Amino acid sequence: MGRILSQIKHIVVVMLENRSLDNMCGWIYSNPAKQPTLYLPADSPQVYNGLDTAFWNPANATYFSGQPAVKVPVVRGTSSYTVPNPDPKETFDHVQYQIYGPPKATQKTSMLGFVVDYQYATATDANQIMEAYTTDQVPVISALAQNYAISDAWFCSVPSNTWPNRSFLNAGTSNGNVNNGNLPNPLQWNVLTIFNVLNSINVGWNVYSDAEVAPSLTRTMFPKLWDAHLDSHFHHFDDFQRDCAAGSLAPYSFIEPNFLANPNDEHPPHDVSTGEKFLFDIWQAVSQSPSWNETLLIITYDEHGGCYDHVLPPQGAVPPDKASDPGQESFRFDRFGVRVPLVLVSSYIQAGTVFRSNMSVSYDHTSILATLRDWIGISSSDMLPSARIAAAPNLAQVLTLSQPRTDIPTVPGPVRDPPPASLSLPPNPVQQSLVSGAAYRFGEDPAAAVVQAKTCQHAIDFFRSHASRAHS
Repeated sequence: MGRILSQIKHIVVVMLENRSLDNMCGWIYSNPAKQPTLYLPADSPQVYNGLDTAFWNPANATYFSGQPAVKVPVVRGTSSYTVPNPDPKETFDHVQYQIYGPPKATQKTSMLGFVVDYQYATATDANQIMEAYTTDQVPVISALAQNYAISDAWFCSVPSNTWPNRSFLNAGTSNGNVNNGNLPNPLQWNVLTIFNVLNSINVGWNVYSDAEVAPSLTRTMFPKLWDAHLDSHFHHFDDFQRDCAAGSLAPYSFIEPNFLANPNDEHPPHDVSTGEKFLFDIWQAVSQSPSWNETLLIITYDEHGGCYDHVLPPQGAVPPDKASDPGQESFRFDRFGVRVPLVLVSSYIQAGTVFRSNMSVSYDHTSILATLRDWIGISSSDMLPSARIAAAPNLAQVLTLSQPRTDIPTVPGPVRDPPPASLSLPPNPVQQSLVSGAAYRFGEDPAAAVVQAKTCQHAIDFFRSHASRAHS
């Protein structure tokens, strides 16, 4: 297999939480005077598939049985930086409703169930699910997308929540799981990861977490990363900044946000300004590194988290393995989840690039693994066995410049300093999964740990009481 991206020596991936493409980046090319300069492939539509004020969702469930729609239009800009609040539902059954409407709908539709599902799930002002951030509200990710490249056809791997999608990014499979689980149990996700593969072929890698008290979510999820001989690969975000400054990044770096104390993961209703600050710090570290011209930064989100998107996820996903065909809830993993942002940053990328798959199968999170495989030149006998990875298109087409750009674009910082997050709220599904997953790893009762973690402060207290193990 031929190697790709020979000009790149470091690939850095950061994955945030629970935002659709429309929610975060739907308006970035809404100004007619500022449009993309390059579409890839060249024969793909020459327009960015973002938001249009004509898009809507019905507010009335009776619409799905044939009644006229009470239309809720998409909104340019959000009423606060914590929209949507409260957290939408993101499990498999809720996502099916968001995409297709109720199972027995007589009026067949797509992407019109977000408002009604949000109303059923939260009994709150469901119209806010149609609000989408403008470039002025999220200037960091917007500027990076406009100055480098964004895909308007990147889909999460599973139409469900965090653990399945993060597992596809790190392992190419969710081992047949379609949801995190009521008490997420790492032993049900006991599969090889890309980190195990890199370790076995002596290619350097590191995981950097911005967590203050909790352990790495990635390490928590996968028992094959629990061995003590891998301790030296797990670090804090401060170490990433130092390694960038020293030009000493490993070939592959994976960055996690802070999910719990002062969270900057952008998981609703966490303030998106905190995530913007995190992205800005990553951009600063990478762009000021002596290895800048040899680095590819990949920014994405695990899944849409219930946030509105107007594009129907495509069919044609390849089931990764026998455990997934079918997996839980009889799902065959043969269609993708909802669109999420995917931004590529490199001095070899033309400003204003918009890209889609150049193959018959769509981009999803396993395309990052396919890119790593083809970039490093990992043999099929050494690579993860996932059939989804084998079918996935890589990202080589996007780095179109033969010489690196000499400009460093001005990327504005976040628009505000948000107030501290409330620690009296109950933990969200990701925070709960950190507690239960860590309890399994520590040999404790996960049900008892989750019951005791009634608030985020209680979850923090749990990890502080395990400080000697929580930082590994």
